[in-house]
Order: sequence, then structure tokens, then C-alpha cells
Amino acid sequence: MQALPHLGKRGNVYQWRRRWRRQSTGIIDIKLSLGTTNLNKALILSRKISAESDIVLEKLEDRQISAEEARKWLANVVHGERTKIERLKMLQRIDSSDPDDDLRHDEATRIAWQHVSKNGTNAPAPCCESGSQLIEQNCAIIRADLASDARRNIVSRDFRELTGRESLSAFDMLTLMNLLIDGKAAAWSRHNDALTPVTTIADALSDADPGFMGHEAEDDSKSDASPSLISGLPLVPPITLPTPAYPETPDTTVRLQETSAGGTTPLDYTIASIVQRMNAIKRIENIEEKNLRQYESFAHLFTMLTGVTDIRFLRQNHISAFRADLTELPKSWGKSPKDRMSTREEVLERSKLLPAHQVGLAVGTTNRHLEHLGQIIEQALDEGIPLDPRLNPTKLRKKDPVRDRDKKQAFTTDQLKRIFRSPVWTGSKSEHYQTKPGKNVYKNGTYWCPIIAAYTGARREEIAGFALSDIIEVDGLPCFSIEDNEFRRIKNQSSKRIVPIHNRLIDLGFLDYVTSLQNKVRGDLFPDLREPQKGLYGRKLGRHMRTIIDDEFGAEGVDLSFNSFRHFVQNALEDYSGASEKVVRDLVGHEGLDVHQRNYSKRAPTQMLWDAIHELPIVV
Repeated sequence: MQALPHLGKRGNVYQWRRRWRRQSTGIIDIKLSLGTTNLNKALILSRKISAESDIVLEKLEDRQISAEEARKWLANVVHGERTKIERLKMLQRIDSSDPDDDLRHDEATRIAWQHVSKNGTNAPAPCCESGSQLIEQNCAIIRADLASDARRNIVSRDFRELTGRESLSAFDMLTLMNLLIDGKAAAWSRHNDALTPVTTIADALSDADPGFMGHEAEDDSKSDASPSLISGLPLVPPITLPTPAYPETPDTTVRLQETSAGGTTPLDYTIASIVQRMNAIKRIENIEEKNLRQYESFAHLFTMLTGVTDIRFLRQNHISAFRADLTELPKSWGKSPKDRMSTREEVLERSKLLPAHQVGLAVGTTNRHLEHLGQIIEQALDEGIPLDPRLNPTKLRKKDPVRDRDKKQAFTTDQLKRIFRSPVWTGSKSEHYQTKPGKNVYKNGTYWCPIIAAYTGARREEIAGFALSDIIEVDGLPCFSIEDNEFRRIKNQSSKRIVPIHNRLIDLGFLDYVTSLQNKVRGDLFPDLREPQKGLYGRKLGRHMRTIIDDEFGAEGVDLSFNSFRHFVQNALEDYSGASEKVVRDLVGHEGLDVHQRNYSKRAPTQMLWDAIHELPIVV
């Protein structure tokens, strides 16, 4: 410290201080908080400011950040932040589904700004009885924002537009950043009184620290230019500023990303491009392609409904408007290729022609979209893209009034018997019109997959995408091996399992069907279910099953689907067979309940699995 006489401490935060004697006006005491508790950072900042201070002090009369400019800047910061808070409060009042949660987030933001204003950007987040995690997250966001080049560029741009000043020294920038922190802290200190005029916030700040901007002088014409923390300088009367534009223009600095060839290319800020980069990472993590396509579909839907393509322009009100639009969207959106070519107006106009029960996405689907957006925002932040720190899609999640268990309707035994008396299993018009009554039975994927589902509880894609090599023998018993293959991937690691083949399938000739395909080149078990263009298997099966259910049950089957086989098997195993929870999990591919079950529990013996499967009722 002795080697740097201008460096000192106020509490835990380092500050730079210099006293300077002017010829005619006595001593000016300049104090500037460095906003850090880190000694190394403080030393670097102090050296830079000390090296520049002589030039700055010599140019005080040339109006380097005058008291008037400083006050304008402070008023601009407070007014701008206050305007954003007011808009946020207005949006919350109309659209909030959880006001208490909104209040917790706003209060955490207030505490975070007050903490940074008082203790500096690098001070540990304050601990309190509640909301510590939220406060810590807000402190981290504020810290990253203030340290970014993007923020400095915005400060420089806004100050230039406000005062006409074309260049700023490092000393000037630190002064403005300090005022920025105090201004935002002041604005958030009364976020609950969002409609209070901004001038009262500025007055409260001045009243709390009269020396912050210097003391009032009777003669404005004698004011000397200096940084805002110089005592003894006059202040000009408050001025009325225009409301800053909202949303704030984002940082447009071009960032680079590495290419596979070792070079660099400008980073693409569009939501669709961020999803592509995120999916590339998820593929390495073996995330199922079906899930990756959902992210791509979401990116198109979000852009279509909000008009936001560049994620830097994204604001919380866009997310609220997006969620509102989802309630007016056709439930079938995305199932037709034409949907991707439609505009928002065309989609919503089409919704008006549909019955009420066909409009509005389910709560679970809406929440999944918000989760997708949250992951995209995290990806953008990980890439260093500057975003509005108030983005929080999870705040808009809807509470589902229906329990998950009540949404998943299972087939009953009687319903399954009715299903398997339909034309697919008793006689069809032709293989192309397999759901129409006729004389011939075609043992293809549409025939076998529902029967397999009724005796395994496997998922639609797991069954439709079986390879011939997935039919194996384990401990002398014929089994399905459910794992990743060349035709499809399974949902997750717990989905990898062995399921014995039920004797009823063997009696119906399933193993003979497998043998008949052994010489086929491609190796998929149900080639008739493959969609040539995309190579997918489950969709065609899902459409066929929807037709079968609608033909058999009409409106009564609206909540039934191929997934109802899975719930039937799980319920039957739990209710009728007396199988243990472990056996049921091993058969249907569910994850263990605790660390021991997930990491150390071994698969149940094959014979035990075979015994449980054969407790299922005969339905075909």
C-alpha cells in the first residue's frame, strides 16, 4: 500500500483517493470506489487511474465529466432503470401466474444491487434466511454484466448520446460505472413503488448522501468540470429527460467462434443457430434425436409467434406474449409440414375456425416450451452472448390442475380385447387399407407392434425401431434387447433393458416372422413403418393406432393413444402379478428411486422377469 499512496480501503472495498490543491479554490478531495475487494484487481486499477490522474486534473477546466454531466448521467440511469421496472410491474400485474414468486425475484434483485453498491462487485453474496440462491444468482449476473465489454460499450454509447462527448478516459469510465451502480441500486430500492416519479428516487439518493455529487453553489457559472465524486463542486438543478428507448439496444459486438479447420467465423446470434450449436453438444451426450428435433421445432415456433430472431433482442415481455399465444394455438400445430410455412396471423386465424377442445396447448407442453427456451438462454450465456439479465422463462410456468397420473389414461383389459378384434387382426381390405374390414390378415409392423406393446409395456419408438439383432436369447429365454441401434435411439440410460418375449407372441408366430426377415439387407424388424424421407419409424405407427382407436371408441377414446399400452402393462404388473417395484422398473425401463438403486442395483434375473411378464392378462 505504501508504494501506491492513492490506494486505500473503505470497509472491505478498495478505493482510489487523491487530494489536489488548486490555485484559487483550495483543496479538492477526489475519492473513487474501485468496486472490488480483490487486492490484485485494485492494484491494477489504481495504477491505471494514478497514471491518468495528472492529465485528468489538468483538464478539469476543459470540463472532463462536469458535475452537470454527472448529474445528467445519474438521472438517465435512474430514469431508464425505473422505466424498465415500471414496465415489468405493469406486465406482472396483468399476466403474472405467481405474484409471490415475482416479488421474491424483484426483492432478490433489489438486495443484489444494494449489496454491489455497498460492498463492490466481487464481495461474496449476502447470506439471509430466505432467497439466498436467488440473490447469489442476481449478484453473479450483475458482476458478469458490469465486467463485460458489452456493458462498457453501452455506457460509452449512452453517455455520448446524452452529452455529445466522443471519448472517455479510463478514469471517466470508472466514474460512470460507479454512478451506474448507484443509480440502479437507487431505482431498485423502491421497486414496490413503481409508479413513484423518478425524480423522488434521485432526490432520495441525494438526500441520503449530500456529498455524492458535491455541494450546491450559488453561482452555476463557476462550476468546474470533474468526476462525480469530487467534493466541493456545484450541482445544476434537476432536468427532465426523455424516457429511454425500450427495449435497450443490445450489444452488437461481433464475437467469433472456432471452426473445425482451426479458424474463426462470426458467431451467429439467431435463436435457430444457437439451437443448432446446442444440439451438437447434446448429440455428443447421446440425447435422443427426437428430443433434438423438439428444440428445432420450438425455435421455429418461438420466432414465428414473437418475431424475435436475434436472441440479444429478447425481453421478458416477449416470453409472456409467447406463452399467451400458446393458449390460442391449434393443438395439432407442428404435425403438418404446412405449419412451418404459416405466419402467426394465419395460424391464429385458423384456430378461430376450430372447436374449443382443439385449441390451446396443454399445460405440460407449454411448460416444456418454456424449459426449452431456458436451455437456449443458458447456451447463449455460455457462449458469452450478452442478454437481458431479467430473462426468466421458468417464472411463467403454469401450474397444472391435473395430476400426472390422471392424465395418462391406460387401456383396460376389455378395451384391449376390443382393439384386437378390429380389422388389423381379424381381416383387412388390403395392406394399404389395413384398418378397413376385409378377408386377409397382414402380419407387418401395424399388426405386431400393438401386440408387443400389450405384452412388454415398451414405448412406441422402441418397438417400431427394433432391429433383427434386438431379438436375442438370454439364459435360454427369447427376449427383446431394448438399446440404441442403427434405426433409433432409446430415451435414456435407464431405458436400456431386457424384456422376455411373452409366449402368446410366440404362439401367434412372432419368432417365425423374425426368421422370415433374416436375409433382408437393411435389418430393421418392421420396414413397413419406416418413413423414407426422414428414416423415422414411430410416427406412422402412431397414426395407424390413432385411426384404430377412433374407429373403435369414437369420442370415448380421445385420451387413449399408443402410450396407453405402456400404462396398462405397468398397472397390471403392479396390481395383478405381485411383482416387486424393482422388477417393474426393470421391465418398463424406469430409473431407480435413489442413488443405490440407480448406481448399484443389478438387473433382476431373467427368469424373474419372464415370470412377471406371464402374469399379464391374455388380450389377443
